[in-house]
Amino acid sequence: MSGVEIFQIWLMAFVTLALFSFMYKDNPIYKVAEHIFAGLTAGYQVGLVWDTVVLQQLWNPMLGGKWWLFVPGILGLLMFARFWQKWSWVSRVSLAFVMGVTSGIFITSQLHGLVLPQMQDTMVGISEKVGESEDPFGSNINGLLITDGEASDDVALAYDDTASVAVIAEPSVAETGYPQVLAGSTSSTGESVNRNGDASVLLQAEFADTAVLGFGEFYTIEFEIRESGEAQARSIAQSTVWSSGGISLTETGSGTFLAEYNYDPGDAQEVGSYDLQFTVERRSIMFLLTAIVIIGVIATLIYFYFSKPHTGALGVTAKVGIWFIMISFGAHFGYTVMGRVSLLIGRVQFLVEEWIASFSHIF
Repeated sequence: MSGVEIFQIWLMAFVTLALFSFMYKDNPIYKVAEHIFAGLTAGYQVGLVWDTVVLQQLWNPMLGGKWWLFVPGILGLLMFARFWQKWSWVSRVSLAFVMGVTSGIFITSQLHGLVLPQMQDTMVGISEKVGESEDPFGSNINGLLITDGEASDDVALAYDDTASVAVIAEPSVAETGYPQVLAGSTSSTGESVNRNGDASVLLQAEFADTAVLGFGEFYTIEFEIRESGEAQARSIAQSTVWSSGGISLTETGSGTFLAEYNYDPGDAQEVGSYDLQFTVERRSIMFLLTAIVIIGVIATLIYFYFSKPHTGALGVTAKVGIWFIMISFGAHFGYTVMGRVSLLIGRVQFLVEEWIASFSHIF
């Protein structure tokens, strides 16, 4: 360890201990460290603004031909009029411009950065994924040819003859709770379908799940279609907790299920050869989390509703809102304290691991 490194470590240790000395009482050593910190910060900020704003965004662009930048330059100079009492009112022009522009930018950024994301998080999904499995594009040998009913040079149905199709056996006990799609089971009952008229084709897929659906659990199923050789896929049918999406689900045996969807391409798909993909998810409704979010949002909003006295049911709901607000404040405060404690741990580690370790290089 060189002499310069030892000097730097001892200087950092001195400033750290000087600032920590305030925990005992206010003292001159603490004031010295405080003034050094404030002076260095102010000097660094002035130098940073001069280089990144005055030179890079004003002076150099003006020399490069952007002469209209003299307008914000003049507005900036007018801010210094506050140092002369007679002309201090002139600085209000620049200040009003800064306040107006900053408010507009700040409101927009806060709306998109805080308000809308918090609204989106409030509308939390009512379910969480327990397990998922899919029969991906290319794993099934039965694709689908969409025609327009006219004699043409349409390509023949593109079978993926090179795909290794191994039907997966029923899941073992260790896989309980996770649906397993039978590889290569996604198929269509017809090799082709006419996109004109009312013609349709039945899409099918099989999956196995040895575990019985528990309370609040359900399956979400999705059929996707993708033109052969292309990367972009399109969802053609999807079930949710609210709707089957036109997909019928039949239990064909002990722990085995058959999903079917009657697909009419209509004008939504171009003529060509398509591959199919099937995905199944086992999801669980988050009753408790959903209830907490709904109650918390409504109660907190009612607490800030002052058009009527907070009495009766309205008063009880407002008190519940206060509890949610206090819990939120407590969580934020705890998070802030944890951040400060992490900074303290970092300084203590520096004192123990570097400062004290430097003693061996001195003595």
